[in-house]
Parts: sequence; C-alpha cells; structure tokens
Amino acid sequence: MTTTSAVGQLDPVKYEMFFHRLWAIGEEGRLAIQRVTASPIVSQGGECMCSFYNPEGVMTLACSGHLRFAGATSDAIKMLLRRFSENPGFFDGDQFFMNDPYVAGAHTFDMMIIKPLFYKGELVGWTAASIHTADTGGVMRGLATEVFHEGIRILGLKIVEKGQQREDVFATLTEQCRDPQYVSLDLNSMIAANNVTAGRYVELLDKFGLDFAKAAEAKVIEDSETMARAKLRALPNGTWKSRVYGTAVDKRAQALRIFQVVCTMTKKDDELFLDFEGTSPQSDDATNSTLPCTMAHFCVALSNQLYWDVPWSDGKMAPISWNIPEGSILNATYPAAAGNGPGVGGIMVGALSECLAQMLYAGGRLDDVNAPWHVLPYQGGPGFFYGGHNREGLVTAQGLYDIHASGLGAAPDRDGVPTGGHYNIPSGGISDIERTEMQYPFIYFARNHNRDGGGFGKYSGGAGSYRIYMIYGSKNSNVDYKPYGGVPQGNGLFGGYSTGTGGVRGIYRTESGSFLDKVQSGNSYPNFSEDIIADGWAIDALPNDLPDRMALPEFTLLSDVVPGGAGYGDPLDRSPEQVANDVRDSLTSLEVADRIYGVVLSASGGADLDATQKRRREMREQRLATGAPYSGKTSGVSDELQKASGWQSELRWHENLEVASLNGQRAIRCTECGHVYCDVSENYKNYAVRYTQDLNEMPGPKMPRHGFDGVYHIYYCPGCATQVRVDTYSPAPGDSDEPLWDFKAG
Repeated sequence: MTTTSAVGQLDPVKYEMFFHRLWAIGEEGRLAIQRVTASPIVSQGGECMCSFYNPEGVMTLACSGHLRFAGATSDAIKMLLRRFSENPGFFDGDQFFMNDPYVAGAHTFDMMIIKPLFYKGELVGWTAASIHTADTGGVMRGLATEVFHEGIRILGLKIVEKGQQREDVFATLTEQCRDPQYVSLDLNSMIAANNVTAGRYVELLDKFGLDFAKAAEAKVIEDSETMARAKLRALPNGTWKSRVYGTAVDKRAQALRIFQVVCTMTKKDDELFLDFEGTSPQSDDATNSTLPCTMAHFCVALSNQLYWDVPWSDGKMAPISWNIPEGSILNATYPAAAGNGPGVGGIMVGALSECLAQMLYAGGRLDDVNAPWHVLPYQGGPGFFYGGHNREGLVTAQGLYDIHASGLGAAPDRDGVPTGGHYNIPSGGISDIERTEMQYPFIYFARNHNRDGGGFGKYSGGAGSYRIYMIYGSKNSNVDYKPYGGVPQGNGLFGGYSTGTGGVRGIYRTESGSFLDKVQSGNSYPNFSEDIIADGWAIDALPNDLPDRMALPEFTLLSDVVPGGAGYGDPLDRSPEQVANDVRDSLTSLEVADRIYGVVLSASGGADLDATQKRRREMREQRLATGAPYSGKTSGVSDELQKASGWQSELRWHENLEVASLNGQRAIRCTECGHVYCDVSENYKNYAVRYTQDLNEMPGPKMPRHGFDGVYHIYYCPGCATQVRVDTYSPAPGDSDEPLWDFKAG
C-alpha cells in the first residue's frame, strides 16, 4: 500500500495523540454499553465492542472488547452503502440495526448498530457498537434447522432517524422477542454507545482538524498492513497443518455427527494463505459457520497469536488470503441455521492458532507462542442456553457464560493460566454467582478450578472451572441438550495433550425432600461432580433418546465444566516438584500424577525424586515397546547418515525436532538424542514410534453413557522415547489413519 504524501508528513507526536485518543473514545463507548445493557454476557462477560470506519466502510480501529466483532462490521457498512445510500439515505443522527449472519457477524444473536459520522455536513466515517444478546425470538436454542428459525434477522433497518428513535422500528424489533424489556436495554446500550463515540469524535475533529484526521486514519490502516507484513517477513517460510474435531447432530438420522476442521497454513515471504480444504460439509442443525462468521474468527486467532501488537484495523488482513470451500461447515450456504456459528468458529480458531503457534516457535518468537485454548475432553450433555422463568416469573435469559473463565494454553516456559479468560475477549470476565442466582433459578454449590482440566504436558494447560448448581424456584426450566461426542477438541503443542480428563457434564435427579434435608443439616453439600452419585446426592437423569432440549424439574442438579488450555511438551519432562504442588493445590489428581507424569509422591506429599526417575525410565522403555512406526521403519535415511556427525541445525521448528543438514542432505532430526527421522521432504511421523491410546483407558472421569469415537495417536522419538506429538484422530469423517503431515519446510 502506497503511503500518501499527507500521511508521510504527519507530525508523529500529534499522530500518537490522535491514535490513543481515538482508542480511548472507543473504550468510553464500550463502557457505556456495559452500563446500559441487560445481558450479563455483555455487562459482566464483556461481549461487546466499539469501532470506527472510514467513509467507504474500511475499519480504522476496533477497540478492546470482543475480537469477533473486530472483523464483523466492515462488510455490513459496505452493504449499507451499496443498497441504502439513495433510499432511505444517510443523514446526521441516523443509526442502522443489523444482525444478518450472512452479511456480517457470527449469528443472529450478534447485533450491531451503525451510525454515520457527519462533520459540517460531510459524511466523514462511521462508528459501530456490537454486542451479543440472548434473545432474538425464534425457536429455543438447539431446535433450529434453518436460519429462519433463529429469530429476527435484519439486513439493515434505520432505528434512529436524524437523532430521533423510531418507535415503530424499535417496538417491532423488541416485541418479536420473549423479553422485550431485556432486548430494549440491549438496543439502547448500542445507541447510547454510538452517541458517546460520535460526540467525542466530533470533538476530536474540532481539536485536530478534518484533514489531519483523514490522514491519521489512513495511516492507522497503512501502518497495520506494514506492521503485519513486517512480522510475517521475519518468520520462516513453510506449511503447517492442523485438524480439529467437533460434534453436531444429524437431524435426519437422529444421530451424532463428528465433523472436522482442517487448516493448512502456508507462509511465503510477507503473505499468509489459509486453506480449509478437507473440512467437513455443513450440518443440518445449527452447527454451522457462515463465511462472515469464519472471517470474524480469523480476526480472533490472528489478533491473539500474531497481531496482538498491530493496530486492529482492516489493514492487518491485507496479507491474508484463503480458500474456504462453499458448502463446508465453515462456509455454510443460505439458508442454513448458524446459531452455533461461534462454536464452529472457535474450533477453527483452535486449528489456526495451532498453526500460528508452530510458525512463531520456528521463528524464535517464543514469547508469542501459546498452545490452543478452549479445549474439552468431550462435548455434549446439557448446554448453557436456558429457557423458562425464574423465581420472580421473569423470562430466563438464555445464555449463561461461565465459559469466560476458560483455561489458557501453555507456553514454552510456563503453564497456562487456570480460569484465565476467553480467547475472544481480552477484557472479558466471568459471571458473578450472586448476580446469576438473582437472574436465573439457580443455587450454586460449587465453582472451582477443574482438577485435571488442563492439557497435560511439560507445561500444563490452564484448568477451566467446573460448577455444580441446582434448579430452584422454577417449574418450567429447560436447557439445550446435545448427544455426547466422544472426541477431544483441539491439539496440544510438541508432545503436549490437547486437554485434560477432569470434570463431568451431567444432569441428576434428586429426591427433593431428602436432598434438602441433607443440605440443610449443614454437614455437607455436593462439591465435586464425580461425587454426586457416589455420595448418594442424586441419580443419573440423562435421557435415553436424543432430545434437542431437556426439561429441568425443580431441584435438578447439573454439573458442568468449561474448557481448559492445551498442554506443551512431553509430560515426562515436567518438574516433579511442580506436579507435587499441583496435587497439593487440587489441580492434578494422584492418578494423573502417576500415570501421565510418572511422579511418585512421598508420604509427606512431596516428590520422591529417585523413585520418580526410575518410574519415568520404565515409562520411556514401555513407550518404545508398545508402539511401532507407521512406515515399519524408524528412519528414512541410510545407516551411514544416521550415525554421521557434523549435522548443522538450520531451523528449530519444534521443542524436540529441527531441520538439519549434512553435505547437502536436509533431514528432520531429534534435538535431544540426534536421531535422524527422514529427509525433510517426508513426514517425520511415518518414522516415529506410534501408540494408539484408547481414550477410555485415560485416567480420570469417563464420558457418560457413550464410548469415545476417537483415539490419540501418540508419537515417540525412536531414539530417546521423547513424546513429540499427540494427535486426536477419529475415523468418523472418513479419513484414513495415515499420520497427519503437520509441517513442511519452506
């Protein structure tokens, strides 16, 4: 992008003042949203954003908030310009409502209100406020098979005209919903935010002048592209591939369907190409992502992993190109339902983030490397979209978002943060229990870190939280329900596991009289999910069929877990003292300490180092004895090259693997023991020892009422038995079990 002379002549100090003031104005708007909204996911969880655009609809700057919204609104403004410039036209004080997921945003529950910005009669830009709301009318979550079922879907509607709220439009939107007052506050929060940001923006123009502002905003966009390309040029060329699974419901067959998202990322010079060929076809339930939803989630992954220090404008996307097959679950064709678009988008984020993390590691940007977030050992069971009424007879807001306390992925030198946040929202938060109990017919018995909830590894992923709560004061509560999907979601890095095995997602029936008597006696209450049945608090109430939603009679108990972070590196390289500390802090169970980490604890609870060393040596020997290479050989090079000295490292692209060269031969080599796997043009996994891990044999709670539909393919170095990779694999989408080729050198 060519820098204009006006941009090139900007006073740098004045420019920085303008840029930071624009950011502060956006933050002021975001705070206005959170003060007015009725949605707990917005007021407490932070799912909102304010952003600015130039007159053509190119995003100048998105401010902190929900990263999904950072990539969602440009197309909406361009559509408004294309279709509505003449009729009804744009005037000072107008604001337009939009929530069509086939134009912008992730699903109908993502709403935005867009305001044209005028200065002395000239259209000088746009500001937009975006939130997630729980209520759009339509069928309850889990029931939709077409987008028409998912409530109001508006292509663009003038909700404020020349500064006056249009009551006909406002009432028409809100009265289509179950709780008009709730939705009214959500709409008013966005209108209020736009009024704040628009007013402050005019003050900014008064101070800096319109010509300076135009040049400064062009510079923000140009700087974003320049910085993005510079960051890519500093990283090595290559191709990285990831495959992540999820589950949907085949409505016609009334059966569970496992789908996959396949991301092949190729970096060449200052360009990044994302290819999703091999991704599963779209679903006939609401487990679909529209193209705008997928594009919005690109911004989530790229902003988190690669562009965290690049201004969030449309310029950062200029080096990115992609192939997303039409009709796939990432590019669903109209009129497919898309209510669970953010869930599918989140799986795509996991796949892309894994590729980005490996590229950053290869480039030596270790401080930027994180294993993926938002992973679970299995999906299914009760969801978090509720229906019915609370104790006061008010409609229950559908969504409850304890998921904002997910665990963060591990890094090359540290564990992931337990309940550290959500990859979508840098400034997010978890719902407050007392406020939740006021708004929902719930009583919480427990919410804590989920033991064994993070991915196992040299550095463990952060544990998510678990919760146990009871329906109280409502006779018609209900929740979306999904069949259990027996495949872990996501992958770890460099020998780390995608996820832990802690927590149980279930529904339990109590005998109300005896249960309440037992609780009111003050002696105890249910505190761990696995103890609910074992200690006689309740019995399993999971359905035998496949309902879309489940009734929750009063005094029903529910247990749930939120995602954790993925692990990093071989678990047998984890510090024994840290494992002992984790056991003491209830982050790791005794069973996992022994079977995964190989740590023997002393009578005092500390690590017995001598016994641990012996135990780990035995486990490494067992690794080589119980698996075999896929190719039938442990190396693809000659014995002479295998034994040769003088290999020179070219690229350390993995915690334990490198590209090395000797006399013109380039090969994949172990950095721990020097074992040479193969020529660089081959898949190293073909020559690693592979063990197929039955997930039912993993330590920890088992998935209720269903066997696993996947396995772990675990790869060990044939020379030193280091665990170099753990791949989740399921045959359900029709793939062969040939090792996934996850890295090709450039």
